[in-house]
Amino acid sequence: MIEETPQPSLNRPLDSGPSAMEFGAAYLRAGRNSDDDRISMLSAHRESQYQAYRPEEPPVPSSSPPRRSWVVSPVALQQSLPPEPQPGQNSSETTSTLFGSRAVVDFNYQEPVAWANSTQFGPTRPESPKPEPQTTTMPVPDAEQARISRRYFRHPRHIPEPWKAGSWDRFPWCGFFALLLVIALTGASAGLLLASDGSSPDSWKVGNDNAQPQVYISVFEMSMNILILFALWNGMVVRFWREMLHGTTLSAMHDIYESASLWPATKRIVRLQFNLVAVACLLAFASTLRGPLFQRSLTLLEGQNSNVTDSIDIKIALFPIPEYFQSLQRSSSPMHTDITPAFSQMLQSVNSGDPIPFVHPPACGERCNGTVKGFTFAASCTSTSRPLDLSAVPTECKTCSTEQCFVNCAVLRRTELNHPVFSISHKTNITGASTEEQSLEITSLYKQEGTCSGEVQIQTCSLTQVTGEYRVIIANGSISHSDPSSFTSSPEMRLNRTLMVTFWPLAFESLFPSIAVNVTPTEDFSRLQYQKCATSTQLDGSSSVRFCTNGTEPQQSLSLNDPTVLFSTPPQDDTLTQSDPLCSLSWRDPMPSMLSKMRSLAFRITLDMAASDGAVFAPTYTSADLDLLRKDWNQTVAVTSSRTQAVYKTSPALVVLGIVLSFLGVAAVMPLYYGFWELGRQVSLNPLEIARAFGAPLMDGLDGNVTAGMITVQRGGMAVRYGVLERFQEAKKLRIEETARANVRTPWQGEVFG
Repeated sequence: MIEETPQPSLNRPLDSGPSAMEFGAAYLRAGRNSDDDRISMLSAHRESQYQAYRPEEPPVPSSSPPRRSWVVSPVALQQSLPPEPQPGQNSSETTSTLFGSRAVVDFNYQEPVAWANSTQFGPTRPESPKPEPQTTTMPVPDAEQARISRRYFRHPRHIPEPWKAGSWDRFPWCGFFALLLVIALTGASAGLLLASDGSSPDSWKVGNDNAQPQVYISVFEMSMNILILFALWNGMVVRFWREMLHGTTLSAMHDIYESASLWPATKRIVRLQFNLVAVACLLAFASTLRGPLFQRSLTLLEGQNSNVTDSIDIKIALFPIPEYFQSLQRSSSPMHTDITPAFSQMLQSVNSGDPIPFVHPPACGERCNGTVKGFTFAASCTSTSRPLDLSAVPTECKTCSTEQCFVNCAVLRRTELNHPVFSISHKTNITGASTEEQSLEITSLYKQEGTCSGEVQIQTCSLTQVTGEYRVIIANGSISHSDPSSFTSSPEMRLNRTLMVTFWPLAFESLFPSIAVNVTPTEDFSRLQYQKCATSTQLDGSSSVRFCTNGTEPQQSLSLNDPTVLFSTPPQDDTLTQSDPLCSLSWRDPMPSMLSKMRSLAFRITLDMAASDGAVFAPTYTSADLDLLRKDWNQTVAVTSSRTQAVYKTSPALVVLGIVLSFLGVAAVMPLYYGFWELGRQVSLNPLEIARAFGAPLMDGLDGNVTAGMITVQRGGMAVRYGVLERFQEAKKLRIEETARANVRTPWQGEVFG
């Protein structure tokens, strides 16, 4: 390469300096007696400060002590180096060189180096006479063997950090925050597990995400494991530096560092070599068992019933409308009453016991129950009794021989000896136009004991039309109800007298035909006989027929819904049955069943009225009038839904055990932070920080309280290598050395070092 440099009178001839080969060898190889930190990097262009490696000649000591390589000014350092070839530049080109005089330019010279603003460069003093530039030829290596570019960092104007201890300044925020997060996540996991008890997998679906509790528990557990290990490591660092601050041994330092790992900590505990870090390490790792415990505490049980509270909409009428019962095609006969097909269908459904169809709401699950308001019957009942003696047959009537005896006994047979033992009847009470004065009175008489003498019970109930609260159950596409729990006499109840006079008695006769069972002696008074009389009425009320049967067995039924058969009870005294079968006849009280069926009919009618299309009410009600009439018929009912499904079951014992292990790990790590306020700076186990604390030669000249981050700022450009360092007449050493000051090579297999 040809460089154009000025030739001042103070420059020495070119041939008086070392050759290019000598320059490279001298820079890469130090003298045998020179120390690592005494080699000056300015020796590349000063013969008095540089000695080449010549084994046949003794080393020549330097006349002045060399400066350290890492405190050399970057300007002088870059002036000592030959220029670097640029890409695509020929070695024969002519350019200015840093080895020439700076006075060849007419303006001040400024060098682009790091932190240039921190150093003030003054202008160079002009020399007289001003030298003329001339061309200088200098051999350079080939382009393929160009030297690696060297970058050097200027030492910033760094103010040494003071030792600043104190609780607030040195508080380990990261470590304590990690421990607090472990406690918080432990509480969140426990709360999640306890909240999952009794819930179904479907209840954890949020939008399109159906992540189950195990997923959240796994995420929390992974986070807690990372946090507890992070807190353990930070606590070990605080413990490490605090022990060194108070004075310790290398063995103790080694134990503290090694005890932060599981296997070394376990070995020390087994050997009874306890230390705080080892115990904390084992308990911290033991706290990770909380994860399996939390996971195992939550199990999924199949076929369990779960109850969920929800709400559904039900349409139900609060009062009956006469047009629902009365047909438009009226008969000319005053005794004939036409009924609508809807009312007739309701009567048949109650008689046959068909379920009430209902569209199953999705919120009900498999079944649900709630309370609704609707039209019903309120009953006001009274009970009485009268004596009964079937064996009180006069003896003289069995052996009558005169006409007067026969006449007297016949009158006695029809009056005093005709004992009613079972009957059902009804009548209408209309005393005024108001709702409270309209009632349907039903009466039941029954012989409750299977004896020839005793009492018969008489119960009378008066039914009035009111609004009541039903307990409904929706399941399998049908709805059922229980008896009303409360009644309300609404002043807005829209009732018609025709309902109480005609249609409700007709409905009662259809459900429970009026019937009576009497026990009387035979004509010769030799034995007892019974007579069953019933009135059969058509649904439209067009005709009624009364007929009676005689027999010795009460099981002879008149129709399918014969109350004497429905409410009869088997005899309980076999001896009495064999002696006199009629004395053993008994029936249970039919009144509860009659009230239940009448209320069931009212419930079916109000549901069917609310669900109908409105054609049955035309032309009395138009569409607008009907909508106004039905505005209060839509009810939002709170229901309790019951589902048979898989549900989660939480084991509280395993949850508590997991909480104890988690808190035990936190409690074991916290003592490691004791004494953090004694440290005067942020500490770590960074190798640069450890090397500075141990006084490594590469770190000489740095602030004693310097952090690892600041070391990278000040010495980040220093190239180092771990390997074999050889010097003349010195033992080989295996160490980290700056590659710019010495040759460091890779160790050989089986090599031994001093």
